[in-house]
Amino acid sequence: MQCPYCTGDSSVTETRVTVDGMRRRRVCNVCKRRFTTYERLGAPGLKVAKRDGSVEAFDGDKLFSALRRVAAHRNTVSDDDLRRLARDIEATLVDSGRKSIAWSDIVTLALSRLENVDPVSAQRLAANYTDETGAIRFDRSAAQQPSPQLGLPLNEPED
Repeated sequence: MQCPYCTGDSSVTETRVTVDGMRRRRVCNVCKRRFTTYERLGAPGLKVAKRDGSVEAFDGDKLFSALRRVAAHRNTVSDDDLRRLARDIEATLVDSGRKSIAWSDIVTLALSRLENVDPVSAQRLAANYTDETGAIRFDRSAAQQPSPQLGLPLNEPED
């Protein structure tokens, strides 16, 4: 590893295992300055086919932030629990062997995992992605049929 100060070679003085990967303390062999590097496991190379038809790389942090947003007002779910859920979902997707995953598959996995941890947060997540029958909506809009308001007739075309 090159030193960020003088671009000389460096050597490792200490290595620690962290939750996200490895933390290494290094010292430059030329200028003798110390610095820290962090090694994280690379992205799995998964692609997510989104609702609007676009495709983007899978991001576990984005999944974690979505789970965190859903469970924001719940004291029963910790960030560590949500991070564990996000990692479990990512591992399941990687183990499936597919390179491209539909967004609805991620939602289904998140709902099943979150329901075991906190049913209220799972209902909040389901409200964003499911219709009145409980099936996952595949478009952004709500149900296509307008519903009557307060028993009043719907607007009918004038003759």
